[in-house]
Parts: sequence; C-alpha cells; structure tokens
Amino acid sequence: MKIRLLATAALLCALPASGDGVAPTPEQIDALTPIDTQPARAQVDLAFPPGASIAGLIGLATNPAQDLGLQIRAIRMLPQYCPGACGGEQLHQILVNIVDGYRMILATTALPPTELLRLRAALEALGATRSGLQTDVELVTAPVLLRHPSRDVQVTAVHALRRLCSPDLCSHDACVQSANAVRALRTGADTQVDAAVNGALQDLAQCSQP
Repeated sequence: MKIRLLATAALLCALPASGDGVAPTPEQIDALTPIDTQPARAQVDLAFPPGASIAGLIGLATNPAQDLGLQIRAIRMLPQYCPGACGGEQLHQILVNIVDGYRMILATTALPPTELLRLRAALEALGATRSGLQTDVELVTAPVLLRHPSRDVQVTAVHALRRLCSPDLCSHDACVQSANAVRALRTGADTQVDAAVNGALQDLAQCSQP
C-alpha cells in the first residue's frame, strides 16, 4: 500500500497546474490501443475534440487511477506532440517529473511490476523527446535507474540515453557522461543489456570523441 501511495504521488506531481484526470471515451480507447503498433498522431487527434489531444493525453498519462495499458499508451504518445526536439516544453517536463518521481521512490523503496512498466514507458518517452539536455542525461544516468536490478529497466534507460544524445543532440560533456555511464554497464556476456550498450555506444561515439 505504501509503495502504491508513493507511486501515485509521483504521477500526481507530474500534473500541470490545470491538469485533471478525464474518463476516456470508447473512441479514445480504440485510438490509443491498436494491436502490436504505436498509434499515429493523426489517428489519436481524431478521437479527441479539436485542440484537446494534448490535454487529454496528459490527463490519461498522469491519472494514477487510469487503466495501466491505456496510461502507458498515453505516456508513449506524448513525444509525438513535441515540435522537433522538445526540451523545455510542457510535455517534456511532465515526462521528467514522472521519471524523477520514480527516481526518488527507488532511492528508498523497490517498485512493484506495474510501476516498473510505467517507469519504463516514461523513460522511453523521455528518450523519444530527443531533448539533448544535460539535465535529462543526469536524470537517466542516476544509478537507481541505469543500474536498476531489472535488466528491462537498464535496457530502457540505455535506449533513452542513446536517443537523447544522438546524433549530435547533446553537448560534448553530456554525451561523454552518457557514453561513460552506458559503457560501465557492459558485462562482456551475451546479454540484452550488452546488446543495448553496444548499439548505444556506436551512436554516442559520434559526439563523445574529442
């Protein structure tokens, strides 16, 4: 119960000042939950009133009482509404707040599987913003995230760093920090983590060299 309350607080802290949870319509549920594919922005827009897609997705993404699968889909959709690299945008900050909320929880408490799924969705979406921000790199390289006991969380964090900093999106210092943190995860074994590390380092090498 304590873990659930803390996770709920992490999601509520991501809400903008005017954001309220809303009950999705059947059309919105259908648009957000196609089988085995990420919905297109145009498809999702048709399910919401004109100009209401972003507010609706924020409400779904940050509502802790929302259906888990629908919430994860809404979180993953948010970067599609960023104009280019979206560092500093409201949507970017919401994703930062979600990830940072879980980071603070993980400093003292393990997360149950459902909350790990939400965390992974938020990490994936934060990487998809391609913000190139030093602060995002520092957040994702936090040991409780990048070195989480779950390999799935580690792999998601590595992919997020790869997308945040490549190609040439980060400053040199941020890219070096990403590359060093990712390289330190390498075990030398043929694991999913090493495969993600090797792929990320190929991209990060483009911006981390002197």
